[in-house]
Amino acid sequence: MIEAGVASFIEGRVMILIATRNDAHRPMIGRATGARFDSDNGRISLLVSASQWPDAVAHAVPEAPISATFVKPDNYKAYQIKGPIIEVRAADTIDQARGSRYVADMLAEMGALGVSRLQLSSTLSDRNLVRITFFPRDLFVQTPGPEAGRRLGDSGTAAS
Repeated sequence: MIEAGVASFIEGRVMILIATRNDAHRPMIGRATGARFDSDNGRISLLVSASQWPDAVAHAVPEAPISATFVKPDNYKAYQIKGPIIEVRAADTIDQARGSRYVADMLAEMGALGVSRLQLSSTLSDRNLVRITFFPRDLFVQTPGPEAGRRLGDSGTAAS
């Protein structure tokens, strides 16, 4: 389902919004601190700060649905990917390094657009990371405009 262009996009310098849901089906939102696509098994792993986004993480359990929206901040090109959670575990040292690199990269990316570190401090964190892995079932274009909300097929489209 996830082709190389989309995989590269979601692993790049994009803001990542996530949503799980509680028992009443109310969304529990948060932001991820980086994403990885595993082409061998087709799964996506997100790093999320449990201390920054406790409700979203608390409701991230195997078999529950998750939604992740990946947005390029300089042009708002966006994809949304939904699917069932496969695994939730504490971040290991490799994950932690990736999360820290993601924060540094996004601070630079957003700084170049005029967004300060202070403005991002309430949404971007590499503290207390957990790794949420899910299997993508649905992929949508979410870039504002006439294509927004369009479901992409198994082949996807190239992302730039």
